[in-house]
Order: sequence, then C-alpha cells, then structure tokens
Amino acid sequence: MIKTKTKMKKWFKVIAVFLLMIVVLPGLIYLGLAIYYQDSFMYGTWINGIYCTGKTITEAAEELEQSFSYEELKVFTPYQEEVLPIEELEPSFDFVSALEEYRKRQNPYEWYLNLLKGKEKKEFFPKISFSQHRLEEWIKSTRGYQENLKLKPDKLVICWTDQGYVLKEEKALILNIQAAEQIIKEAIIQGKQEVVLEEESCYFYRDETLEMQKMRELFEKIEQHQSFRLTYVLKEEEKKLQPKDLGAWLLTDSHQIPQLDQQGKLMIEKEKIAEFVQQMAKEYDTWGNYKFTTHNGKEISISKGNYGTQINQKKEIAFLTEWLKNPVETVRIPVYLKDVTYKNKNKIDETYIEIDMNLQKMFYFSQGEKVLETDVVTGWTKRGMGTPEMVCFIQRKSRNAVLKGPGYRSFVNYWMPVYGGIGIHDASWRDEFGGQIYMKSGSHGCINTPLERMADLFEMVEVGTPVVIYGNGNS
Repeated sequence: MIKTKTKMKKWFKVIAVFLLMIVVLPGLIYLGLAIYYQDSFMYGTWINGIYCTGKTITEAAEELEQSFSYEELKVFTPYQEEVLPIEELEPSFDFVSALEEYRKRQNPYEWYLNLLKGKEKKEFFPKISFSQHRLEEWIKSTRGYQENLKLKPDKLVICWTDQGYVLKEEKALILNIQAAEQIIKEAIIQGKQEVVLEEESCYFYRDETLEMQKMRELFEKIEQHQSFRLTYVLKEEEKKLQPKDLGAWLLTDSHQIPQLDQQGKLMIEKEKIAEFVQQMAKEYDTWGNYKFTTHNGKEISISKGNYGTQINQKKEIAFLTEWLKNPVETVRIPVYLKDVTYKNKNKIDETYIEIDMNLQKMFYFSQGEKVLETDVVTGWTKRGMGTPEMVCFIQRKSRNAVLKGPGYRSFVNYWMPVYGGIGIHDASWRDEFGGQIYMKSGSHGCINTPLERMADLFEMVEVGTPVVIYGNGNS
C-alpha cells in the first residue's frame, strides 16, 4: 500500500513538471519577449531596407540617418535649369518622430503575430532641417534673381513680316522671390527631386501701361483685318488672300504702323490694292504673256495670239475696295477683259497642238501623250508671209473648203482656222513636206499638212484645242 502511494506521488511530479513545461514556460517566454519589445521594434521589422528587429528608436534612427541620401534639387526656371546642392544648406535628417509614431502602433503583446506575417517592410521619410540663410544666398545666386536686378521697361511693338503684321511683346518675366523661396523650401521638406517655378506661379508680368494697352487694341484691329477671307478662283487655280496681302493694303506712318481714322477704323491705301491686282494679273494673265515648255523641254515665252486670259484690273480694284467695307467670306471669280481657254484651263498642259517652225514639224498631244507627229510647211518668210509665233486655238472645223487670197484660190479637204486667215489644212498640191521647203516655196501663212495626217488630226482634235506656234524659221 505504501509502495503504491509512493508511485502515485512520482507520477504527480512528472505530470506537474510536464504541465510546467507546456504551459508555464511558454507563458514566461511570451511575457519575456513582450517586455523585450516594449522599447524596441518587433520581429520582422524592416524600415527603408534596414533590419530593425530588436533595435530601439535611437538605434534605428542613427542607422537610417547614416544610410539616407538626398543630394540635390533641380529647380527649373524660364531661363535655365538650376541645381541646388542640398549639402550647401547644412541639412539634418531626423527619423525619430516618424519612428516614434510607428513604434506606438506596434503592440508588444502581439509580437507572435509577426511570426505568422513574416517581414513587415516600411518606408519613412525624415524630417529635414536646413539653414534658411544658406537657401536665401543660393536663390540670390541664380539667374532668375539676377535678371530681376536688370529689368528693362516693357513694351509692345507692331512689326511687319513675311506673314503680315505681328505683335512682338518685349515683357520682362519677374521672379517673385518670396514665393520661390517658399516653394523651394516645401520641395526640400518633401524630398522632391525637381520643381518647376513657372508652374508654381512664381513668375509674373507687370501690368501693361496705357500706351501698351492702346498698342494691343490697335493690333487686335489689324489682326481682325488680316483674318478676312477671300478666295480668287482663276480657272482651275485658287489664290487665297493671305494676312500679308491684306496687311499690305493698310495706310501706315513713317514707322510702318497702320493708322486709324477719326472713327477709329483702319485706313486703306488704294494704291496698294492696285499693286496687289497688278501682281495677280502678272502672275495669272496668259493673254500676250504665255509661258510654254516645248516637246524637247525648252522654256519659251510667246506674246502674240488670241488664246488665254486677261484680268480686268479696274473692276477688280473697284471690287476689293467695296468688299473691304463689308468683308464677308467670299469666293471671287475675277472679271476678264480676255477669256479664251480650253476646258476652263488657264495653262496648256495636257491636250494641244504644237508647231515647231524651226523643225517644220507639228505634234498633237492628247492627255499628255503624243499621238501624232508630222512634217509640215509653214509661211514663206522670204516673201513676208511667214507664220507668226502665237498661242491660238482651233476656231472651227470645216470639210471641202476653198481658201481664197490675193493671187490664189485653193481647195482643201480639211480646214481648221486658228487665227484670222491662218489655219491648219491639207495641201494636195505638195509632194513633199518639212525640211527647207518653206524657204523656197512656203505657204501664205497657213500650216500645210500631208492629207493623211491632216485627216487623222481632223478626227482627233476638238474645237477650242489650243495651238502653240513658235520658232522664227531661220534655223
């Protein structure tokens, strides 16, 4: 019986020790670590990439301050990029406040939760302190500050350019020193890498003077005048009035500044309108001033004929003068003194007859392709009956015609007059064409053509087709 009681006592001791190990000891460990983490960061704490588990706020702050780097702040101004070296401001970086706030949020009695969560990574920015005096000195060294010390009077200037009148503003951009200083200070405190002062409203312009306001009001009237819209349709081409065209019509003073009348309206110089119309006529008139590229690429100019256009300058000057009184958007077809074109094209470029009197050849081009080439005989130059150089056109087409003139009466199968009594026709009385025949036995001014080739040409060409005749026949 005594032995049994002794054995039971031993088992109770074993059980007591076991209970102590599985209940009391872990509790002691839990309480011990909770007390340990009262003044240090809990397990798994990483701050700015530094392992801070078990470290006090002071210890962690020292390591963070040593590893923290803030080298420069880029300050962008309208003039250039300025670089502010932070070390020149004698800075100090303090992580203590941020660490204390974070440490308060850590419950030391919940340290075991970090075993389950793993690493707890945090990023903190320090409280930055620096020398305000050194910052002021740096600002004074920048170009923006230096420009403030040499400000020139503002002015607005109306200038004439290739684009018409423009307003040039010569205005000083002024740095607000106090605002710039505050913006830079805040940027440093926030650890920014760059700041744009103009975007932060650190620059301003001075108020315009009364003289500048009047100049701006004048330019607004000029700008409105230059924005008037008128498009000339010159056959297949268009010419839109440009600001420089409209601006050139304004009456100006000796400094080329447009003038206002007593009612405050811009004054027009009619002579300038006339110059514009004259220049337009010079550019687009083809009557008596035709430019042509021959079959062999030669550039020639022909001044005679009955083909082309000629603008009625007087009527266009009168129109523009009246239009300016109520300049609504307008599409204008000019009034012509002369207006003879083929399919409303002012230039010969695709379908035409070309007669080279030097070569004694005739060509017919249709849609840009040469479809006929033949020898011809032109006017008898030595007897004063030479065919004139000219730009003309097929006036009509006739069959079985009789051509009459002083001392001759000739029957032709095909007749296409182009200018006065001059035309293109067959000449059955000739056995040969081309070469030098025209010098010994030329025509009375017409273009004599072989019958078969004339028949082909007669069928292909239309009335109105332009005809270009050139070459003096002496080469």
